Amino acid sequence: MSRVYALLQPDGSLLVARAKGSGWAVGKEIKGVDTRGRNLTVFLNGLDVLGLSTSIPARNENEARKAAPFAVEDEIAQSVDDSHVALSDADKSSTDSLRHINVVSNDTLRDIIKTLSERGLDEAEIVAAHSLLPQGNLLYQAPGLVLGRLGDRSFAIDASLGRDVLISLCDSHDDIAVHGQQVAQALDLPAKGAGAGSLEAFVTQLASWAEKGRGIRLRQGAFEARRPIDLDGFGRWKMAGALAAAAAIAWFASVLLETNAMNTRAQQLDNLSVEFAKVGWPEVNGDVRLALAAAGAGNGQGGQAFPSLLDASSVIYDAIAQVEGSELRTLRYDRARQQITATVAFQSFADVDRLTAILNTSGLAARSGDSRQSGTRVIGDLTLESAS
Repeated sequence: MSRVYALLQPDGSLLVARAKGSGWAVGKEIKGVDTRGRNLTVFLNGLDVLGLSTSIPARNENEARKAAPFAVEDEIAQSVDDSHVALSDADKSSTDSLRHINVVSNDTLRDIIKTLSERGLDEAEIVAAHSLLPQGNLLYQAPGLVLGRLGDRSFAIDASLGRDVLISLCDSHDDIAVHGQQVAQALDLPAKGAGAGSLEAFVTQLASWAEKGRGIRLRQGAFEARRPIDLDGFGRWKMAGALAAAAAIAWFASVLLETNAMNTRAQQLDNLSVEFAKVGWPEVNGDVRLALAAAGAGNGQGGQAFPSLLDASSVIYDAIAQVEGSELRTLRYDRARQQITATVAFQSFADVDRLTAILNTSGLAARSGDSRQSGTRVIGDLTLESAS
């Protein structure tokens, strides 16, 4: 079923646009919408949504979504805990490109979802209008609104705020494409387009932009639409369900030990990271996130950056696991030199060289220091730093 679009108006009603031939059919009646609004995208005017752009270094999308609130923390008026931060889709062709971000208060988004749910549209997608704007400096006039994308920000402002507000927003930006005669006159700039003279024209323009894959889904993370399990007709599939359940139980039993081992290892890595943070950055009291921020701030100096706390911990732990009978005793971090010194207990002196060789193949530069006999064990010191 094709996508249907709707503009949420201040009174809670919807102005719906659906594809019809080569154009759009617009009306207040909800037609062509699947159960629970699965194929419906609802546009917000965006007055309560802040649009930002920033670089978020992360190895995967899960890390990016966790880091995004802290990346915009200084830009928002309320606390991160009271705000919902939504990310644009990642540009897979460039890992260094900026990510567009929308920020809205948790309470505002809850109220909007509640309004839609009361109409049976529990799974409708939600998008702020200004997140759909094309790239570049742009102002777009709509009924009672001005949408804008200037620099690294996108926004919607009430048209009644007047000329002075528009001038102050545009003051530090050049080559602004203005769509809408009134806005163009207020800024003494030529109009490059007509803007939207009616709500019908506005919702069809937003729908056309959305069809091109633009916009940021606000329903992410805790606000992701949860689909209920459809049990209709389950009686006809009892045997198939029983076989599937038996297969699932067998599979679960086969991976249970492996899962437990992975959980144990993850906990060990977490403990090692906290210990590393306490040793290297005593002032953060074991907070790994703050230690990562401190390490990142120090990496701007000359030379190749030392790997992240989690990367270094993982490399050390993996290497020690490959030398049977070895055991990590202490871990020290020299912030000025960006070096880690690990004290490890071994079964023999040969194991010291073996661990050093393993670490040297992992992306870190390792060298062994003093090695000494202590009872039945050999105690060795290894220094690790970034590979030159």
